[in-house]
Amino acid sequence: KTRKSSPCCVGPFFPTREYPPGLRFSLGRICAGSSRTRPSRFCGSELKTHGKEIPMRKNVIDLFFHELDRALQKRARVIVTGAAAGSLYGNIRPSADIDFEIRVARRRGSRNEANMAELIGEASSKAGLAVNYSDDIGHWSMIDYLDYRKTSKRYKSFGRLDVRLIAPDYWTIGKMARSMKLDIDDMVAVIRKQRLSANRLIALWARALRASPLSLDKGRFARNVENFLRGYGKKVWGKKFDTESALKSFRKRAGLGPSSTTPQS
Repeated sequence: KTRKSSPCCVGPFFPTREYPPGLRFSLGRICAGSSRTRPSRFCGSELKTHGKEIPMRKNVIDLFFHELDRALQKRARVIVTGAAAGSLYGNIRPSADIDFEIRVARRRGSRNEANMAELIGEASSKAGLAVNYSDDIGHWSMIDYLDYRKTSKRYKSFGRLDVRLIAPDYWTIGKMARSMKLDIDDMVAVIRKQRLSANRLIALWARALRASPLSLDKGRFARNVENFLRGYGKKVWGKKFDTESALKSFRKRAGLGPSSTTPQS
């Protein structure tokens, strides 16, 4: 597994068989107000002028997917993640973009990647929302997202577009991997809103760590989990939350020694 800092791709979706490797389209990030693709996850000045942060509410998300269905005019499956998924789980905050995985049904004579990027760009422009997309959001991190497709939750259909949400517990994997202050605030809000149990999340984070390839990010993820449990455990799960027991459980499940990680600010 190799790091891809800004994978913005579209690939075919096959509902009845495995997605064949090699059938991927490398596209770019699209900023609101423009149908042009960008090679980077960051849009620079254009994001500041056209991708102004707005509250990521349900009507904004729905508008984008209505426009995307109109533009694509073909069967596709989407899994929403990032701030958009967080908002649908109860954590509404300003955000400049919507992050999602899209796998499009491949048919004879289907559009090439340039046209696909243009169609997604049209929907982005009409909805006034920047987008960041891929055919495999698992490539956005060195930490394994496990079976996030199988566990995704149905949101709704927009014409031929089947839109799903990454499950809230799996959503925390990406947030924990980055673990910036905004990510931590997002996790605290969603964990509390969705009433995710500490034991369930600790087990999932340990599974994700064990399934991930050796990298600097793997050690950082373990430290992020431990720091979160120490710093926010009682805030999220209440005063009776046993920090030391949680840390021991995580280390044991993740296959870490009792002193393999140390707290970091």
